[in-house]
Amino acid sequence: MWVRFPLEGQNKLFHLKIKIMSKYQRTLVIDSSFMARSIISTERAFVISYKGNAEVIAEHPETFGLVNPKLEIFKPSIIRVYKYVKQNIQKVPLTRENVYKRDNYECVYCGSNYVKSLTLDHVIPQSKGGENAWDNLVTACRTCNSEKADLTLEEYGKEIVEPKRPHYLMLMKQLTYIPKEWENFLFF
Repeated sequence: MWVRFPLEGQNKLFHLKIKIMSKYQRTLVIDSSFMARSIISTERAFVISYKGNAEVIAEHPETFGLVNPKLEIFKPSIIRVYKYVKQNIQKVPLTRENVYKRDNYECVYCGSNYVKSLTLDHVIPQSKGGENAWDNLVTACRTCNSEKADLTLEEYGKEIVEPKRPHYLMLMKQLTYIPKEWENFLFF
């Protein structure tokens, strides 16, 4: 969507175009075995499904902006192509940066997104046998990490979403928004 608004300068009226990005601009492509294969634009996904090369599995709650206001076409969220795509699945390496990306650069305990204060926290503390693994590492701010110290989640009194290994597409595409319906395909 493009928005125009006037700017005054040198006694003239200028128009500045700002592109407002919707969070519903991407579509997850899965193959016939329901494996995630790529992330493409919603426009391209619509064309692929319209031509009969894929079926729409899920739709975003947003429609395309069409000239005919009576015609509503919802943007596809997930499409399934009919062919199996043989491809080596790349494993996402367990690094500090990848854990931050998976957790959207936010503290899982308080939601703080001040990047300079982010640390890694072991859900099950290392002192109690916790390992360096995708399902045991989360992003935490310094304050929450020091409050939790070597407590378990039960002792700390907070609940968090269970951390999982992300799909390589999730990190490769630098997604800022992951629809709920994608999670079954992007987390292992």
